[in-house]
Parts: sequence; structure tokens; C-alpha cells
Amino acid sequence: MKMFSILIFFSPLFSFGQDRNFHQTIKDAIANKSGHEVCVENVLPDKETALAVAEQILFKVYGKDQILGERPYHAKLIDDYWVLSGTLPKNMLGGTFLIILSAKDGRVIKLIHYK
Repeated sequence: MKMFSILIFFSPLFSFGQDRNFHQTIKDAIANKSGHEVCVENVLPDKETALAVAEQILFKVYGKDQILGERPYHAKLIDDYWVLSGTLPKNMLGGTFLIILSAKDGRVIKLIHYK
């Protein structure tokens, strides 16, 4: 029973120490671009990966039901950028999402939902 109490007592201190280390790791990573990085040509190498990432972003911003209602999606790689958009259902008025993601690093370049 004493061992359990000791673990609970030290647990927050251990967690705080880890957070402090993570903050330093982030600062170091930003300051030192040349580190032990994993080199990949593209973070979003294919249509399936780009769509999976885009869906998660779009679900959070516009709602899962809204975005799933815009299937099938259109995806095209243009100059190292994934341009992804939805399809407006037949006989519907309105617009669809458009998201542009960098294939190289996954950054969101543009995110909009037309009306």
C-alpha cells in the first residue's frame, strides 16, 4: 500500500518534468533545423494519405456529417500540393469544401467551404 501512495505522490512531478523536456525539445527543433530528422520526400505521398488527413481536419472544422455528405471527393496533386474538394449532391444548392495541403510537409495552405 505504501508503494502505491508513493507513486501517486511522485506522478505529477514526473509528468511536469516530462512537459518541461517536451517544451525544450520543441524549442530545440525549431531553432535547429538540421537535427536527426527523418527525411521523406513527401509527408503526404499519395491520394489516400492526403484524403485521410484532409478528412480529419474537415470533420473538426465543418462537421463529419457535412463532409461525408460531399463524397465522392476530388483529389489532384498539382506542383507538390494536394487540392481536395467535395462533390455537391444532385439537385442541391450550395457549395463544397476546398482544402489545399502541402504534399511535402502536410501544412494547410487553404481551407474554405463555399456556400
